[in-house]
Amino acid sequence: IITSIFISNGCKSEMQITSPGSTPSGTTAKTSIISGQVINSVTGIPVDSAFVQVIGTSIYQSALTNSQGKYSVSVSLSSNTDLVIFVSKSGFIQDTSAISVTYGVDYSVALISLNSSTGTQKPSGNPVSIYLLSQSTPNIGVQGSGSVETATLTFVAVDSSGTPIDLDHSVSVSFSFGAHPNGGEILTPPNVATNAQGLASVNITSGTKAGVIQVYASIVEDGKTIFSQPVALAIYGGLPDYNHFSISSMKKNFPDPTGVDSTAQDVWQDYPGVITLFVGDKYANPVRPQTTVYLTSTGGYIQPSILTNQMGTAVADLVVANPYPVDPVRGPGYAVITASTADENKQMISRSVVVYFSGVTLLTNVSPTSFNIPNGGSQNFTYDVSDKYGNPLSSGTNISVAVQGVNVASQGDVQVSLPDTQDKAWTHFQFTVYDTNDTLDVANPCQITITVTSPNGNPAPQTITGTSH
Repeated sequence: IITSIFISNGCKSEMQITSPGSTPSGTTAKTSIISGQVINSVTGIPVDSAFVQVIGTSIYQSALTNSQGKYSVSVSLSSNTDLVIFVSKSGFIQDTSAISVTYGVDYSVALISLNSSTGTQKPSGNPVSIYLLSQSTPNIGVQGSGSVETATLTFVAVDSSGTPIDLDHSVSVSFSFGAHPNGGEILTPPNVATNAQGLASVNITSGTKAGVIQVYASIVEDGKTIFSQPVALAIYGGLPDYNHFSISSMKKNFPDPTGVDSTAQDVWQDYPGVITLFVGDKYANPVRPQTTVYLTSTGGYIQPSILTNQMGTAVADLVVANPYPVDPVRGPGYAVITASTADENKQMISRSVVVYFSGVTLLTNVSPTSFNIPNGGSQNFTYDVSDKYGNPLSSGTNISVAVQGVNVASQGDVQVSLPDTQDKAWTHFQFTVYDTNDTLDVANPCQITITVTSPNGNPAPQTITGTSH
């Protein structure tokens, strides 16, 4: 005896009503998912809000189909069980199906076609077009990716009135690739006859390359070929591979006065998207989207995890702040940023990048501090611009050397813009001041001023005075 339960057909989202079944004492129950699809037997169009009941001994579950005619219910079983599925909706004749479900195994119910209760439908005509009716998934993964590797496309052939063709007008549908990655993708079966609802389905199985697949369905009718529009399906990459895993930083050198100057308290800077991850699989394809990469930094702090996009890349923000890093090998100021993820062997793989947190600006070791340039002669000068640890400052640092005097000029490191670097060669500089008129031997005062402006701070300019002839 089945008790009728009324649910309003105005509900459009899939829902589930459960009532617990009994489980024998001492037996561990397992859950099986019962799922399927309901369509109109004449049009082949999915039936929305059909009432689905799954009934067995001490089991009653129910659900409404969604806009694609699909439903899913969970049943708790302690043994292999026979179940009955009742599907009903106003305007249709109720359908009944019997299934046998294996304990703890999900079950996909065969397509259920509801017949109209309003009378007999007229026969269809010959097919004039074919189009995609449903697609099991918008994307699949390459072989061994851990993602679903096969998708099912269902096409419907219709006559001139838009009615799906019936069995009396059944035709053979051929399936073929348009563009595809050529990684060993398979279409099965290549040909299939339409059923009583004008439906024909094909399975697409991925190969070893990521990319986009185009699939066509075609019918030959009265000597003419009828094509569907191309159906696009994305193939995503597999799991991360160490040889295709990289990390980079948009900057090598970040200004951070906090760690080396006790007067610069609470100095910090957020650098959005400055750390970039590149994650590929063993086939040199981008890994599947939403692959998680974990991050740590020995200086400042960084996002703990990020997700890859469709190209297998991801970007993270780095905040330059306390703690000021001290690397056991490289010394103070060097921070190691490490990215880690899991490969297909369930092993963690890691890549690192080293950045430098440069301290406050120091202008030092100016030499000589006085000079006397002879007539027609010259004088060489050297100076250092660095942080406390003798390392280069960040990019955006500019150095200028101004010479004031009569008949004198300068050359060398007199206008310098630092690149983004960790190379200590960019801390030592030199220039030459020379007499430009050797016909006059008259002593004149000369002044040289060295000025530094930098994101790391602007020290007081240093001035050297002397004489030129």
